[in-house]
Amino acid sequence: MQGDNAMGNSGPQEPTDSRPARDTGAARGATASGYPPQRTVHTATALDATVPSLRFMIGLVIAALVVAGLYFGRTLLVPLALAFLLSFVLEPLVAQLKRMGLPRLPSVIAVVMAMLMVLGVGALFVGNEARELSAQLPSYQSTIRKKLRSLRQELRAPGMFDGAKRTFDIVQREVEAAAPALSGATRAPAVQKVQVQPPVLSPANQLMAALSAVSGPFTQAGLVLVFVIFILLDRVDLRDRLLRLWGGNLHRATDAMDEAGDRITRYLTMQLLVNVTYGIPMAAGLWLIGVPGAVLWGSLAAVMRFVPYLGPFIAAAFPLTLAFAVDPGWDLVLWTLGLIVLLELVSNNVIEPWLYGSSTGLSALSLIVAATFWAALWGPVGLIMSTPLTVCLLVIGRYLPQLAFLEVLLGSRPVLDEPTRIYQRLLAGDAAEAIELSTTRIEALKGAVPAFYGQVGVPVLRMAVGDHAQVATPEHRLRLVEGMDALLDELEEQYPVPDAAAQEPVVCLGGKWEVDLFAARMLAHALSLQHCPALARVEGAMSAEHLDGLDLDAVRVVCVVWLAPEPTAAARHLCRRLKRRWPHVHIVLALWGGVQSQPQDELSAQLGADALALSLEETLAQVAPLQGASVEGAYTPAPIPADDEARL
Repeated sequence: MQGDNAMGNSGPQEPTDSRPARDTGAARGATASGYPPQRTVHTATALDATVPSLRFMIGLVIAALVVAGLYFGRTLLVPLALAFLLSFVLEPLVAQLKRMGLPRLPSVIAVVMAMLMVLGVGALFVGNEARELSAQLPSYQSTIRKKLRSLRQELRAPGMFDGAKRTFDIVQREVEAAAPALSGATRAPAVQKVQVQPPVLSPANQLMAALSAVSGPFTQAGLVLVFVIFILLDRVDLRDRLLRLWGGNLHRATDAMDEAGDRITRYLTMQLLVNVTYGIPMAAGLWLIGVPGAVLWGSLAAVMRFVPYLGPFIAAAFPLTLAFAVDPGWDLVLWTLGLIVLLELVSNNVIEPWLYGSSTGLSALSLIVAATFWAALWGPVGLIMSTPLTVCLLVIGRYLPQLAFLEVLLGSRPVLDEPTRIYQRLLAGDAAEAIELSTTRIEALKGAVPAFYGQVGVPVLRMAVGDHAQVATPEHRLRLVEGMDALLDELEEQYPVPDAAAQEPVVCLGGKWEVDLFAARMLAHALSLQHCPALARVEGAMSAEHLDGLDLDAVRVVCVVWLAPEPTAAARHLCRRLKRRWPHVHIVLALWGGVQSQPQDELSAQLGADALALSLEETLAQVAPLQGASVEGAYTPAPIPADDEARL
C-alpha cells in the first residue's frame, strides 16, 4: 500500500482483495484524490448510509397507516369526499349569486334547493319511464323464449370439437369399465340431502328488512347533503384552516389550493359536457332505431359515464338486452350495437380529447392505477371519485417538496427533458429509439436541424463530458460513441446538405476527445445546411502527426470545437501551431464546455484566435462572415413597422 506508506500509516494493513474492484463513484473519487479506497467503515459513513433507509422505512409505515385509515374510516370519509366534490361544482353558482348581491346563506340555500329539485325531477322521470317499461316487459316473453330456443339449437348443432368430445367420452367409459367395481362392504352409504328453508317473515318484518336495506344509502345521502351545506357556508374559514395546516409558505399554499380547485372544477364541468353530448345522441339514436325507453337509456348512459371504465359497459347492457327481447330477428340488436360503438369511438377519440385536453394533468397509467386503488378502498364511490382525488394528490406533490414523488408518478408531463432522454437511450445502447426521439424533435422544430443541434445535440455531449470521469464505465462510453455515430449518420442521410458552392469549405475539427469530433460533425452539418460549405475532419488536432495530415493550404476558415470546461492551454498551443503552419487561416474557437470567466474579446486575443464562440448558434454567426458567406438566409429578419422612424 504505497499511498498508506507515503502518508506515514504504520498501522496493520488489511489483506488485499484479489477480486477486481467495482467501478463505483466513491472508489474513483478516492483514487483520483491520490489515496486508495479504504475498506474501513467509519461511524459517520455508516450513519449517513443508514439515514435514507430509515427514512424510507418510516415513509412506508406512514403510507400504510394512511391507507389503513382511509379503508377503516370510509364510513365517514366517503360522504365527506363526496361533499367536497359536489362543493367544487356548486361553488361557482354560489359565487355568481353573491356577485348579484345575494348574501351567502340565501345563495347556498337557493343552490342546494335547485340541485335537489333537479335530482327529484330526474328521479321522477326515470321512475315513470321504468314503470312504463316494466309494464311492457311481459309482452316480450314469447320473443325471448323463441330466441333462446333457437340459440340452444344452434349450440347443440355439431361443432368443430364434437369429434374430440366423443373420443374423450369413449376413452373415459373404457377406463371406468376396466376399473374394479367396488364391493358392497366398502361402498360408502348414500348421503341424505338436507335443504334449509328460510323462515317465513311477517309483513312487518319484511317492511323492516326493506327499510334497513335502504337506510344505508339514504343515511349516506343525508350526510353528504349536510356536509355540502356546511362546506359551502364555511368555505372561507375552511380555506384559512387548510392554509394554516399547509405550513409557512403562504404563496405556495395559495397556488396549490387554487390549482386544485381549478383543475377539479374544470374536469367535472368537462365530464358533464362529455356525458351530455353522449347521452343525447344515444337517446335520439335508440328512438330512431325503435328501442323502447330510449330517453331512459340515454339518461342512464349519461349518468353511468361518471363511473370510469365500467359505467359505459353497464349502460350499454340494458338497451342491448331490450333490443334482444323486442325484435324477433337480430337487426335491432346489431343496429343498437353499432350505435353504441360509434358513439364510444366519437366520444373517446374526438369529444374527450377536445374538451378534456390537459385539464387533469394525469397520465393514462396513473388514471387506471388510481381507479383500481380507490375502488378497492371505497368501492363504486371510490371509482367515481378516483380522478378528482388523484388530481389533489398530484397538486400536493407539485407544491410540497416532501411529496414531490407524487408528481413524478402521477403527472402527465415528461420528467426528463429531451437531451436527458436521448442521452439515456444512448447509454442503454438503444440507438434506434434515440434516432426516433431526435427526428420527432426535429419535426417539432419544423426541420430546423441546426436548432436541434444547439438545443439537444450539444447538451447531450455536455452530459457525456460531465459523466466521463465520474460515473461512466468503458462500456457506457462505447455505447455512447456507437450510438452518437449512428445518430449523426442518420441525420446526415435524412437531411442532406445542398450542393456545395465554388468557395472552399470550412474545416471543422474536434479538440481532443470523441465527443469533440461529434460536435465538429454537428457544426459542419449545420453550416452546410445554412449554405456555408463545411467539412468535418475526424482526425484529432492535438499532435504533430495529425496536423501534418490536415492540408489546410486552400482553406480559409478552421473551426475547432472543445467541450472540456477549461481548454485554454491546449487551445492556445493549437492556435500557435496552426498560425505558424498556415498564417492565412482564420481560426474560430468554439468553446462549448461552459461560460468563460473573462470577456470573449480578451480571451480570443490571448488564445491567438480570430473569433471565439460559446454556443453553436454563436459559432454559426462567427464562421459565416469570416468565410464570406451571408447569414441572411439562416435567420428570419425582424419586421420593420411603417412608423419606425417616428417611434425611434
